Amino acid sequence: MKKISRKLVLIVCLTTLIILNMIFVVSCTGKKDDTLNATPTETPFKTPAETPTEVPNDTPAEIPLSNEIPEESNLTTESLSANGITTKDNGLMRRELSSQYLIKYFMGQGWNLGNTMEATRMTVSDNVVDYETAWAAPVTTQEAIDGLKKYGFNTVRVPIAWSNMISDDGKYTINPKFFDRVEEIINYCLDNEMYVIINDHYDRGWWGQFGSADTQWRDKAWARYESFWTQIAERYKEYSDRLIFESANEELGDRLNDQIDETTGYATGTNQNGVLTEDELYELVNQINQKFVDIVRGTGGNNTYRHLLIAGYNTDFDMTVDSELGRFIMPKDPSNEVNKLSVSVHYYTPSTYGIAETEDNSWGYMGSWGTDSDIAEMKTNFEKLKKFYDQGYGVMIGEYGVVTATKKGIPDYYYYVMKNSKDMGYLPIMWDTGLWYNRATGLFKYGDVLEKILEITGSQADIPADADVTGKDALAFVDNDEFTKVFTWEGQWKKNDGSNVGLDGNKVSSEDIEKFVTTTTESSDMNIIFNTWGYQVFLGPDWSKFTSPSIRVYFETDDADVVGALTMAYCDAPNGSWNGTTAYEYSSGYSTEYVPVDIEQLEKHNVLMITFGNSPIVTRIEIYDSAK
Repeated sequence: MKKISRKLVLIVCLTTLIILNMIFVVSCTGKKDDTLNATPTETPFKTPAETPTEVPNDTPAEIPLSNEIPEESNLTTESLSANGITTKDNGLMRRELSSQYLIKYFMGQGWNLGNTMEATRMTVSDNVVDYETAWAAPVTTQEAIDGLKKYGFNTVRVPIAWSNMISDDGKYTINPKFFDRVEEIINYCLDNEMYVIINDHYDRGWWGQFGSADTQWRDKAWARYESFWTQIAERYKEYSDRLIFESANEELGDRLNDQIDETTGYATGTNQNGVLTEDELYELVNQINQKFVDIVRGTGGNNTYRHLLIAGYNTDFDMTVDSELGRFIMPKDPSNEVNKLSVSVHYYTPSTYGIAETEDNSWGYMGSWGTDSDIAEMKTNFEKLKKFYDQGYGVMIGEYGVVTATKKGIPDYYYYVMKNSKDMGYLPIMWDTGLWYNRATGLFKYGDVLEKILEITGSQADIPADADVTGKDALAFVDNDEFTKVFTWEGQWKKNDGSNVGLDGNKVSSEDIEKFVTTTTESSDMNIIFNTWGYQVFLGPDWSKFTSPSIRVYFETDDADVVGALTMAYCDAPNGSWNGTTAYEYSSGYSTEYVPVDIEQLEKHNVLMITFGNSPIVTRIEIYDSAK
């Protein structure tokens, strides 16, 4: 009897110890459901440090976070994508990396492939390249993107007009050929382990349908937007997190009230007759951005964690921050909270410097930048965006720059945009339609701007020996006493200002230079070529026979010479793109004057391009040379 009691006592003791141990384990491991649902970490196990873990504080870590989380490669062996396009992308999605972190440590400096895939034309074509080159850009190549990488650029933004090739059945189905070409360009960037951003960019201005008084147009606008982003998200779902989607361009704001052609649904110009108030516009912008996030996340797969760029109101700093009312609101993203979202704004401030090209610009002109107050003002503007950064969102300056190379202080302007962005953890993306970077040669055209870029990126790439400099004064007009006329063209050339209105006052409906140019006389043994869409004229005589050339231009009306700058550039070929460097511009007073041509530039680039800021009708072009 005593022996049995001892056993019972032992059994009871052991049972008690086991139960207590189980209670201890459960209390340490947390809820059962949490344990089962936890996502295993992909980071290899590390031996805990012997020193105690420090309590986090507000002081930034001495070691950059990029040293703790090294950037992983997105490249594998070459294969075909699900769409049949050659790719090396392995579909890597780094779920733990926030957009803010990605921007600060990995995305570097950015560049826009401007006036290319967002270019539009009046006539329908089944050839994607007809759209890609419609605004005088060259066909995009792998070599052009390789050149950017060499200079330290690590992000390329590709503006896109998806309406270029869509079905007309109300379903807005994007042509597979257009999808394929965009995908090829995406892979030019991914093959360099760069980041690439694609958006829906102006797109002939159909966005004005949102603000129409006619609810049928509003419904069509929503249908188009949802159709586009559903197709885009599905098409590129397999790609890694180096591919980023952007909700729009500058259209989310006032442009939603643009006047539209009631037959086509596209904008008729800059007039606005939409019915939405500013408060309603803000509300609509928030709805569109939310719909964008919902569509992309709803397609699943890699898109569940893809980084998304949210267009600010007008992409304007102040209107997006909206410090008084806070009407612009970033969308909800339940899948990732704030971690995969960034806000996009553009910077051409002050616009009289960044955008205005000529002194007679109607809303002002600023010819130089770089005073202490200029620098301080820019920093103050950039600090406004801390509102979003402090909330955990990424911040991208989707476009920035100066639209002409003739102003003073351009290198400093670019430097401080890049420096402020780098210091504050933002991504700046340089706007370029061919003015700054020569896509044909893979070289930057202006050495003084490139010097600032290299200072920021740390790249050791060489500055081209023949690079030009910005801010050059226009050469003084020359006297005609020692000049002899060697070439004359006469006729009518109505320079196309982008509206595609020909000499007869009607919109051009076919790709036909005769709609813009009628030639009556032309000197022999000379080469004059007009761009097919009337944007530029190229002069290509044997410049080696010239000593000191100059040109004269004449107009149909006496005041045509003040409607926009006369721009001269030196090109490698008459192909519609500025493959050389822009020499200088005249803002007014150049009609019938002898305008000097830089013979040294023509020794490097043997075609002279001339064009104008707006749309004068030119009646004569002459080339002169020194009589000596």
